[in-house]
Amino acid sequence: MQYDRDAIVSGLTRALEVSDGVPDEAVRDIAFHMTDWLDDMSELHAFYTSPDTCSTKQVTDLLMGFLLHVPNHLAAASKLYTGEPVTDVFGIGATTQ
Repeated sequence: MQYDRDAIVSGLTRALEVSDGVPDEAVRDIAFHMTDWLDDMSELHAFYTSPDTCSTKQVTDLLMGFLLHVPNHLAAASKLYTGEPVTDVFGIGATTQ
């Protein structure tokens, strides 16, 4: 699955620019954090649609890459957009080292 990163950034930017409460300086950062991991999402989507075509190594590499890259971008975008920090809703120490 391919994504048009420029079109997505433009759409996000347009929406955020007219949203109440989103500081101008945060608009570009939110759009970045919501698109920097599109390649990770494409790889995950490819696996989810055809899980039997991937080797165990491919799956574990995919998971490792996705889980190390994407959550930090989502946490940053969430904080910038909502003002709320990410919390450990499952109580597993997810927000501590």
